Amino acid sequence: MTAYRLTLDERPGYLHAKVAGERTPENAMRCLDEVYAACVRTGLANVLLEMDFTGPSLGTPGIFRVIEHASANGARLGRIAYVEASLDGQQRAKFAETVAVNRAVNVRLFEDAAQAAAWLAPAPKR
Repeated sequence: MTAYRLTLDERPGYLHAKVAGERTPENAMRCLDEVYAACVRTGLANVLLEMDFTGPSLGTPGIFRVIEHASANGARLGRIAYVEASLDGQQRAKFAETVAVNRAVNVRLFEDAAQAAAWLAPAPKR
């Protein structure tokens, strides 16, 4: 298992998770497990997930493996806003989003954290 860095920050209405390290299926699965556990612990159902993994893309089999592993927990959450830091990972991130959505995960890919946070912001009370 390779090292990675995960930081978690509770925000109003969501958990902000940032991860950096080597891009491997194991790191991705470990990160998603830890983020889900933090959501359960804090009672926050929405997540802003900033992924800053480095290295080659996981490829189709790796993406399917990660999503299959994490989709049941992901489907138990509210909204998951996903930001992929690596420009070369954008196309694969869009594919991962589609695979997760097809497994009942309410996830959406964003270009930056500000857009993602806006999507997660609670609706104004009337």
